[in-house]
Amino acid sequence: MKFYAKVTSNDLTKALNGISAWDGKTRLGIENALQDGTKNIARGARQKVSQRTGKLKKSIKSGFDRRKQEGTVRAKTPYAHIVEFGAKAHVVRPKNKKALTVAAGGEVIFRKSAKIPARKGRPFIEPSFEAEEPKIVSSMKKVLNK
Repeated sequence: MKFYAKVTSNDLTKALNGISAWDGKTRLGIENALQDGTKNIARGARQKVSQRTGKLKKSIKSGFDRRKQEGTVRAKTPYAHIVEFGAKAHVVRPKNKKALTVAAGGEVIFRKSAKIPARKGRPFIEPSFEAEEPKIVSSMKKVLNK
């Protein structure tokens, strides 16, 4: 699942676009502020995620690319986007067989289709980003004003 969230501060966007003009100390300060913010977003997402088995919580990872000045927070489970955004109700039908095989209560049942109910989203990455964004912007402004 890829989920992109962009910082909306115009001052910050202008500053990041001119990053090549800064001296090494300022550049390193900006990189550290972004990297720390990315780690904090991942930490917050791990705290906010609802868990049954803990697999989704363990799959939340963060990374930082110094060349692009870009931090990423991602959940590597195949169902993370369903938890984050929710899903509409839909019907599943077999593609290559005549029937679906459904295990229910220790019995095997064959069905022509299965109705999957709608699920509400339980966001965990987006609220973490929204909580951390002002802190990232203020820490970067501190670095730029030095």
